[in-house]
Amino acid sequence: MKHWTFSRKVSLSIAAASLLVVLAVSGFVYTTFKHWNDRQVQALLDAKLDNFATKMSEVSFLPSLLKPGAGGGSGAAAIFKPDLSSFAGDLEAGQQLEVLDTKGRILAEVGAGHPADSHVAYMAERTFSPLVYGKLTLRLIDTGKAQNAAAEREIGRLLLLGLLLAVLAAGLAGWIVTRSALKPIRGMIREVRAIGADNLGERLHLPNAQDEIHQLGDTFNALLEKLELSFNQQRRFVADASHELKTPLAIIEGHTHMMQRWGKASPEVLEESLAYLMEETRRMKELTASLLLLAETEEPLPEEAAETCLLTGVVRELLPQAGLLKPGVAMVVEEPHPEDLTSVRMPEAAAYQVLRNIVENAVKYTPEGGEVRIGYTVSAGQVTVTVSDTGIGIGEDELPHVFDRFYRAEASRSRSKGGSGLGLSIVRTIMLRYGGSVGIESAPGRGTTVTLKFKQAGG
Repeated sequence: MKHWTFSRKVSLSIAAASLLVVLAVSGFVYTTFKHWNDRQVQALLDAKLDNFATKMSEVSFLPSLLKPGAGGGSGAAAIFKPDLSSFAGDLEAGQQLEVLDTKGRILAEVGAGHPADSHVAYMAERTFSPLVYGKLTLRLIDTGKAQNAAAEREIGRLLLLGLLLAVLAAGLAGWIVTRSALKPIRGMIREVRAIGADNLGERLHLPNAQDEIHQLGDTFNALLEKLELSFNQQRRFVADASHELKTPLAIIEGHTHMMQRWGKASPEVLEESLAYLMEETRRMKELTASLLLLAETEEPLPEEAAETCLLTGVVRELLPQAGLLKPGVAMVVEEPHPEDLTSVRMPEAAAYQVLRNIVENAVKYTPEGGEVRIGYTVSAGQVTVTVSDTGIGIGEDELPHVFDRFYRAEASRSRSKGGSGLGLSIVRTIMLRYGGSVGIESAPGRGTTVTLKFKQAGG
């Protein structure tokens, strides 16, 4: 049976269950009918015997009861033998009427006969006292050959036939219902088989009914969505890494050739090439770390993740490092009161990564003598951090793309500043992962303001 289809197994199970149910019902019906029939036959037998006893006790019936001849008993029974032939017409097939004396000896009998080994299905007895014989016993026996036995056999045959037909009908109905119920699943199987690595965006068509099949399809669609996300992340990581590593690898390759060709004879060429190699190695290291961080932050957040941190503490930690980037830029922090209101639902390492990227960008693109200001606003379960600078600003046509991977604005915002184009993309990914958001406002020559909205701890 392990190679049977599910529909065949279900059909067989329905047929087997139906067989048991119909068998139980048929047995109950047959037993109930038999008991009812037995009571009816016994009641009819008792009524018939009462009628016989009444007739035999009547004085007017006495001449037809007495038959001259030697009886087997004593007294009147030795002279007259009871004659029961007048009752023969009232007996049915398989019935016998007997008259017994006080010692249980049969004085007279009429009917089907009663062999010693025959089965007595029903029996009724009455004691009466005719004028001639004294006390006698009248017994009516039914051996079960009457019409009631035929009726029981007939009902048994009908129930057996009904049992077989019911099982066949249940099996057929089960097969039809199962095929109909499994039709959506067969459709899902065909759709799933058609989905591959190149079309993970496809989804199963779900039935309108909100039943278990709909839940199964919905669950599989959720699985496909996770697979698609994972595949896309992997493809994007490979594509991003390949794209960004081309430039440093080309530079390294070029300077290696220069060192091989002229480095031995020219210390200046050797020194310059080594400096480029170290710089590009550093860039590649930072780029790889950023790509790995970006891939990590795109993973779904575990439900049990509930780390919190104090934003004011994170800002104090990163300020000295940011100030070293360009000492001529003033750092102004508006301290909130009380500070514990800035506790947010985000691990400290993630919050540090977000704020460092934003603050370092602000310092990089703010000229000497400019200012970077950090402020806090707490309201409605949300902590808002604004980082404003008086730097060069960003063009209106460039603003929609600043969170794209590897996007760099032209001119002053270029690779020469040392960025990989992943900083703001990492910021947005981390903020979204922990239920926050990030926005940016800027204009060329008027500076930039980045707004970070965190979920407040306990909010």
